[in-house]
Amino acid sequence: MTAKKRKPLDDALAREFVYGSSNQETANSDTQSETQPTLEQEPIPQSILPVSPISAPQPAKFNLMSQLQQPSKEPTIRLTVDLSESTHRKLSVLAARTNRKKVEIIRLLLDEALKEVED
Repeated sequence: MTAKKRKPLDDALAREFVYGSSNQETANSDTQSETQPTLEQEPIPQSILPVSPISAPQPAKFNLMSQLQQPSKEPTIRLTVDLSESTHRKLSVLAARTNRKKVEIIRLLLDEALKEVED
């Protein structure tokens, strides 16, 4: 493999990369910067960082966070169940077919069974 030699990143190329100015403007600014420093370069970084939008997203962030937080739900208790291999296999196949988790299927079946008992 032959490695290509990279161009050195001098001030003109760096300024063009950061500020997106055209080649003519960078060439003119290079000649001016060699003779005397320009005052245009200082306000550019200040205009890049706006002051007002920084404070604006914070209230929106709180609203977004409050919407994303789930309401407090009932505490859960872990339940361990011993299943036969054939029942577990059937449950796994059903979960694969429906693209659901096994626990979702079991919870659904338990909810339906408990509703029938209550009626």
